[in-house]
Amino acid sequence: MRLLIVSLLLLFSHVSANAGTLHYEATLEDSVWEVSSSPLKCTLTHPVKLFGKAQFYQLAGYQPKFRFYVDQVPVRKGKVSLSSIAPEWKNNEKPRDLGDFKYQKGETPFRYNRKMSLRLMSELEQGMTPIFYFKDWGDGRDDVSAVLSPVRYRESLGEFRACMGQIIPYDFKNVRNTMVNFDSAKFNLSKKARRDLDGAIAYLTRDPSVIKANVNGHTDSRGTHTYNNTLSQQRALAVRKYLIDNGVSISKLSVKYFGKRKPLGKNMTQKGRASNRRVWVELIR
Repeated sequence: MRLLIVSLLLLFSHVSANAGTLHYEATLEDSVWEVSSSPLKCTLTHPVKLFGKAQFYQLAGYQPKFRFYVDQVPVRKGKVSLSSIAPEWKNNEKPRDLGDFKYQKGETPFRYNRKMSLRLMSELEQGMTPIFYFKDWGDGRDDVSAVLSPVRYRESLGEFRACMGQIIPYDFKNVRNTMVNFDSAKFNLSKKARRDLDGAIAYLTRDPSVIKANVNGHTDSRGTHTYNNTLSQQRALAVRKYLIDNGVSISKLSVKYFGKRKPLGKNMTQKGRASNRRVWVELIR
């Protein structure tokens, strides 16, 4: 029954003149899907006149998500039903029930994770019309529906997917302090160290807000001060070279070496010494 009601709501204009029913949808002429792309954020935004804007988005290091900004902010939580209606040329296609969900207070009451976001994207790509169906945020007496129009969606989908394919796969908070370790008396980079440094490289080469990287070399306590000072310098310079070889501007790099003077772990244990044989790369925004 609910799907039948939602289907009938598609017959109304942007805001129905019939009491008790409010319907929001972009017209054929106004329906647009706008792409914004960068190495740190991809968005695909759909304005819905008099209601707000729907947005698929992906941030660096995270999975794609969906949110619906609204012009009138709800002050309490509630429930919303999601359905998907077939276009007229799919005359044998039945409405699809996508589920019932809770919505939150605030400017983005409808928020969904990767699984539901991809479901909505797939519905739109098939030419289907997803509908958010809920009670009004005033006294709850009126039926409200907000629609995602598939018109011109596919024209922007390719560009959005291309952005998602190129977005940095690292979250800044996870790479801002990158530690790489070394074997005893060695300064060559292991495969793991190179992989770990790739996260820092992604931000140093793509995020203009990252203005500097401090590259600090360290050793364990075995050996003389002179030997360890030289070894810590060699380790820091090996990391610096890897960063430069992979596109990082030399002007962003500051190299320091401390020998055995700043241990992280206890040098009397094997585990402690292993943690002290390190280079710490600190990204500065």
